[in-house]
Amino acid sequence: METCRGRCRRRKKNSSTLDGAAAALIAESLAVTEGVEAGRCGLAEAEGRIRTAALGFAAQAVGGILSGPAQRAAGVDAPYGRRGMRTAKILSSVGEVSYSRAYVTGKDGKRDFPADRALGITCGCTPTAAKLLCHEAARSQSYLQASENLSLASGLSVSPSTVHRLVAAVGPDMEKWSLERPPAAVEDGREVVVCLEMDMTGVRMLKKYLKGAKGMDGAPKCRQIKCGTLFLMERDGKGRYCRLPGTAVHIVSFCDPASFSAALEEARLKLGVRPGTALIVVSDGAEWIWNIVSDRFREATGIVDFWHAADHLHKLCEFVEGKGDAAEALFKEWRRKLKVYGVDCVIRHFEKLDLKKAKRKGLRERLRYFRNHRDRMQYRRFRREGWPIGSGAIEGACKSLIKQRTDLSGQRWSPDGALDILWVRALITDGLHDDYWTGSRDREATVREAVFAA
Repeated sequence: METCRGRCRRRKKNSSTLDGAAAALIAESLAVTEGVEAGRCGLAEAEGRIRTAALGFAAQAVGGILSGPAQRAAGVDAPYGRRGMRTAKILSSVGEVSYSRAYVTGKDGKRDFPADRALGITCGCTPTAAKLLCHEAARSQSYLQASENLSLASGLSVSPSTVHRLVAAVGPDMEKWSLERPPAAVEDGREVVVCLEMDMTGVRMLKKYLKGAKGMDGAPKCRQIKCGTLFLMERDGKGRYCRLPGTAVHIVSFCDPASFSAALEEARLKLGVRPGTALIVVSDGAEWIWNIVSDRFREATGIVDFWHAADHLHKLCEFVEGKGDAAEALFKEWRRKLKVYGVDCVIRHFEKLDLKKAKRKGLRERLRYFRNHRDRMQYRRFRREGWPIGSGAIEGACKSLIKQRTDLSGQRWSPDGALDILWVRALITDGLHDDYWTGSRDREATVREAVFAA
């Protein structure tokens, strides 16, 4: 253990360093003030110089705290078997700082720094700095823009590649943490239901990751990524279920439907509701979605998104009447009836139409969609119960969570690269990003299993 004399020497050294940094800050402030009064220094230059000096002082203070008090508080200032001290430059939220800590040597001969783990140092960044970098990377349009924004807003000089490496290092661990974290707490006595929505959208990939993929028109450009969101809903004064703010959980994955559904089940547990709480699934009519529901969420009430159903109804009306005013009038009439009465009246009406034999087969094919989802299109009952009939939450997630970051001009992704940044965005969207960076955790140890090879 460190002796009292050693601690005193270190404290005196830290105090002397801080005194010097404080003196430099005061001297620079006085020099800037004189320069402004003499007309030699403009306001913008004055602010820049003062900020640089202030950050320099803050960096000295943070470095001293990391090298001493923080390690003593964590009990890692003098680890068993220590072989010596090493000083490194790491990034904090106030800039680059000098950080000294003890190291031990493992059986394999490699150096290990217990303080790094205890203090949560990740990719050469303090947790606060890493959180700031990840947040900016997720909200910016590119890693280059994130680097520029950090410099302008925070005075941090960070290269785009450094930001990229950090996101790549913690992305898999964010995914793991989101499914392992403790569940939220729901206030007793609240009548809530769980709503689940799912969909897929395309992420443009590097060519080497498109082997085996199929394109709609010609060569493939994208891989389909699955996105799911779960959130709580509560009745309002009119008896309709409305989304409770701050309860949403998002899942993004390139994996198969079975693995995706398992992740959704884990996410449902994180909502903290009692067993037996009603589950409502609202999505389009994609077969893979309802296969997941029948396999994993059999107790759920399934609802086909009304606007997707209306789109199929529009195509049905155009098939019967041909494109034009007659088809539009027929569509508006039966869209209203579909919403008010449900799908049964729609099926009965179109089944009774006296069409030529050549059209009957086409009519049956188009009605198959409505028959297959008959139980999921009982909109009269759903609206009477106050349940949602639209899947706007997942439609919005596909656009705002995924497309806004991965579908910009010239962007091409690897599966891991896309998932890393999307999981950062998901935690921010769900209000969990701060929680992730709380406490010590080996955030660089998690490795994601490959979904498809290059």
